[in-house]
This record gives sequence, structure tokens and C-alpha cells, in this order.
Amino acid sequence: MNQALKTIDQIGVSKYSLERQKLDTGIHSIKQMKETLSTAQNFVAWLKNEKGLMDLYQVKRSHYRLYIDHMKTKEVSNGHLINIETNLRLLNKGMAKVSKDKGMAPRNWCPKKRLVDVRSREEAVNRSLTDQEYKEAYQGLSNHVRVAADLQMAFGLRLREAANTTYAHITLEDGQYYWGAVSDRYAANTAVGVTKAGRGRKALCRPDMEERIQALVKDGDQKDYILKVKYDTIRSGYVRAGIKGSHSLRHTYARFMLQEEFKQLGIEKQGLDIVQRMVLNRSEGYRKDYQIEQSERLIYQRVKQAIDQVHSYLGHGVSRSDLMDVYLSF
Repeated sequence: MNQALKTIDQIGVSKYSLERQKLDTGIHSIKQMKETLSTAQNFVAWLKNEKGLMDLYQVKRSHYRLYIDHMKTKEVSNGHLINIETNLRLLNKGMAKVSKDKGMAPRNWCPKKRLVDVRSREEAVNRSLTDQEYKEAYQGLSNHVRVAADLQMAFGLRLREAANTTYAHITLEDGQYYWGAVSDRYAANTAVGVTKAGRGRKALCRPDMEERIQALVKDGDQKDYILKVKYDTIRSGYVRAGIKGSHSLRHTYARFMLQEEFKQLGIEKQGLDIVQRMVLNRSEGYRKDYQIEQSERLIYQRVKQAIDQVHSYLGHGVSRSDLMDVYLSF
């Protein structure tokens, strides 16, 4: 099992770039590796205890179907079932590669069609915070944890990225603050061990957070971590203050910055309207630009430009309609 997952370990390699080149993908993040391993271990334990199967290479499609049915009886969400199927398919892919490398015919025990419709995943929810909600939660944070919240709100960072931010990650360029990470593991502002899959990126600071960031990074040593507390401490502090998930701060940044992009382009009202129509089109199974009139095409292109810009700040690829629904719908 471990060997199979190692053969498709592509941590640090962009899945999106591989898909565009029509190359095979695999496991692209430490988190995904942990989740896939956990699913595989649970699957193996079920095969052993319920079916008396000791050899993973004897798994059949019937076992796969029975296991998904078994998980459905536990009344887990469709999103969780979809993730289980994804992880089992990754395990199957790894096992097939091991077999091929050994000159054996690969066994494919996953049905071609998923058993759980991916469209049945719970709808994306706007998890961003209003100004009042954030102010109230901020008052309940300790001084150290407030620094983490400032970094997430200012640059749209994931919690783990904020926890691992050094002073070198924040720079002042042409009067604007940026958070930047590079793929060089030896750089003071490395992305390795910081960003998802160690991918480099550059995020612009929210204009209304610039003074706070300026005070935060003043006289800091480039190699030092800005935060004096660890990931678990920050997360616990958020929970006590009533912040439901650290990603809500990332969502708040995304929506704020999209509106800023629209302001810069002079399409604030039209831009929000186009986004709402794009999200609605996707939810109803149409192309994003369905019923976008010819007279609206220029604005539509500018909206896409703004969306891609915000996605780049967040560390997402371009044209990610799925993530637009999650982070940029209003």
C-alpha cells in the first residue's frame, strides 16, 4: 500500500500544469497523501475484518462497491464519500503502476464511473466574514493570535502559511506590500514547507491592512518567523473567538480583493453582476458565459481577468471555475 502511493507521489508538481499537458497526475500535496493513506488503511482493515481478504492485489470491483455502500450506512456526507472514492482511485492507480513496473498486468478494481455523483457535493458556501463579525472575533483573540489573523486577512494566506511566514516573505515594492514565496528551498522566503505543494506565489496586501503590516514587519530579522505561536495554538484561539474555520479569513480576503480589482477596472457594479451570473450558470450546468450578450463581452473578459488575478494571489491556477464558486461568489 505504501509502495503504491509512493509511485504516484508528485508533491511539488502542479496538477493543473500536468493536466494541461495531458500527463498523468497523482498525489500533489502532503495533506492529500495523508488523507489517501488514511482511506487506504481503513479500506484494508475493512477488507480484512469483513471479507477475510489478506492480499490487497486480490481486490475486485465488487469489494469497491460494497465498501462504498458500507460507508453510506454511516450517514457521512456526499462530499466525504466523493473524497473516499478519489482516494481509492489514487490507491488503484498506484497499485497499477507497481504492477506495470514489475512487468505484470495491472489490476483495475475501480469502476470506470464513480458511484457517487461529484455534482452531489454540498454547494459552495460564502464563508467570508462581515466587517462587524471580524471585529467582534478579533477582540477575542490574544495578541499573538491576532498577528496570524492580520497575515491571513492581509494576504489571503492559509493558516499554515501564516504560521510559517518569515519577515523575508513580506516585501515593499513600489509603495505596496506583498507576501511572496519562491520554490528555492534555501531562500529565506522559501515556499517549501510553507505553501501548498511548495509552489511559489505572490499576493498583494489589502490596501486597508497596509498600516498594520508596516508596523508588523518593522525592524524584523529576515530569517525570523513573524509568529511566536504555533499552528495548533492559532487554530484553538480562532475557535475560542468564534471564527468558524481559518479559511473564512482567506475567503474574506478573496472577495475583498475581487471588488478592489473591479474598482480599478471601473466595473464594480457590472463585475459583481457578471460573477453572480457565471456562478448561476455553472450551478445549472451551463457554460460560464451562457447568455452573456455581445455588448457585455468586454466587461466579461475584464471580469475573468480580475478573477484570475485574485486566484493567483491565493495560489490557484487560472480559469478555476470550481474555486470561483467557493471563493468569489457573492
